[in-house]
Amino acid sequence: MKQLSHSMRRSTALTLVLASLAMAVAARGATPGSLMEAETGGPAPQPVAGPMPDGRPLAEAGAEPAPPPAAPSVSDSAVVDPAAPALAAGNDRAIEPPANAFESLRDAIVASLKGNPDIQISLARQDDAHYAVDAARAAYLPHLDLTMGYGREFAKAGTATETWRNRMEGAITLSQTVWDFGVTTNDIARARASYRSAQWATREKIESISYDITSAYIGVLRAEELVDLANQEIDADKRVLRMVTVQKDLGLTTPADVSRAQAQLDGAQSQLLDRQSALQQARLNYRRLTGHLPAHAVPLSAAVAEMPANAQDAVDLIDSRSPRMAQAVEDRRSLEKQYASQNGTFFPRVSLMLQGNHKYDVMGKTGMADDARAMVQISYNLLNGGADRATRNRIAARMREADYELDRRRREVEQDIRTDFTALDAARAKIATIDAEITSAQRVVDLYRQQFREGKRTVFEVLDSEKTLYGAKASQVVNRAAMNLAEYRVLQKLGGLFDLVSSHEPLPPLATPAPVKDSAADHHTKAPKAPKPAKQPKPAKTRKKA
Repeated sequence: MKQLSHSMRRSTALTLVLASLAMAVAARGATPGSLMEAETGGPAPQPVAGPMPDGRPLAEAGAEPAPPPAAPSVSDSAVVDPAAPALAAGNDRAIEPPANAFESLRDAIVASLKGNPDIQISLARQDDAHYAVDAARAAYLPHLDLTMGYGREFAKAGTATETWRNRMEGAITLSQTVWDFGVTTNDIARARASYRSAQWATREKIESISYDITSAYIGVLRAEELVDLANQEIDADKRVLRMVTVQKDLGLTTPADVSRAQAQLDGAQSQLLDRQSALQQARLNYRRLTGHLPAHAVPLSAAVAEMPANAQDAVDLIDSRSPRMAQAVEDRRSLEKQYASQNGTFFPRVSLMLQGNHKYDVMGKTGMADDARAMVQISYNLLNGGADRATRNRIAARMREADYELDRRRREVEQDIRTDFTALDAARAKIATIDAEITSAQRVVDLYRQQFREGKRTVFEVLDSEKTLYGAKASQVVNRAAMNLAEYRVLQKLGGLFDLVSSHEPLPPLATPAPVKDSAADHHTKAPKAPKPAKQPKPAKTRKKA
């Protein structure tokens, strides 16, 4: 009996040793070294230290975005050409970027600005306002006019004999305005204000398009990170499933535990499909704005250095940096100068005139006659039916409208900035909470794995702890994207978003020639002729009775 008991104890010990070896072999077959470290008490994966994917906080992120760690260096990788066509010739499928390419956000924004009709319209209006300044300044310069005429003339003075002669005359006149009581000065100031308003309107559209593209870019970056997290979660679930399967084969657990681990894996794979679909939608949205599919998305420049300290500081910058407010201010200033110019029409205009005349047979047979004069002229409109006063009243009404428009825009921009800062403060406040949650969840996962190996925890508790960990990491990705979007919205309202994403590189010329239709095609293309009206049937003739 003693020998039998001793043999049974040796058999039980041998069985436990074989089970441990099988679990170790299964762990090595799953993912090289990953589960073995967790089972043997090795180093556990560390949580993300900061909001950036590489663990850095936003304040330490460089101004120039770097490629992702897994991607090749910039010198060895291709850069996506944003001007390349998005569709292949004769094919409706979009062209995929090279596998080793990274996405240049600034080049994509510049290419989109050049191809955007709204930007080109704004640039054309800006040029129009610029030339209007030259037109207003022309009133300062002298005007030179030449008049010539030749024809038949009938002349009869008193009782003199009437004459029919060929008349010829010419005159050259040089005029220079000396004083017009501020009409020209205010016209130039009005034109300059209109030009600055057009420039701010163009800047506002540039900031709006830059934000749309940047938001789509952040959406792609967020979706890619969520897909990576889903793949990591699937790998972790597969390791747990293999471990539970080995234990079930050794009789250390039940088939229900295997089914529970398999269900967890199936749920993670379903989540991966959803996130891959969201990534494809984000890439298509980026393509809709830029004309091409994005390559590898990289973290953007940090906005902390460009951001105001708080909402009140941002509100104080509205009057000096907001393109929307600056446009309304310049519109109001333009009307003010127009009103001052209109007041000058109630006063006389003083000018200098130099004129030379050449005449031949003018008012009869007078022969050749030349004369010249230099005169100071005063022109004064005494009555024009009240048109000048009515015009001035109309400008005053527009000024009152501009005052209310200025107040309305300021309220809207201030409300948007305060709303964005509220979302930004909430996202910043959650950073420490989410980081602490990830740290705690990582410790729980490591502890539960150790206790599961010792038989103190069930597979359900291990799976739930891992799900909590990856859920916290996903929350970190979403919160970081929300924080970046709130910062970029504030910069957009203050006119500094494009400078941030372009690392303060100057904006290149954006004006492009307008599309011209083929004149030959238009010449040969004829409009279809209108169909001829159908003939009405003639009424039948009836015979008259005799």
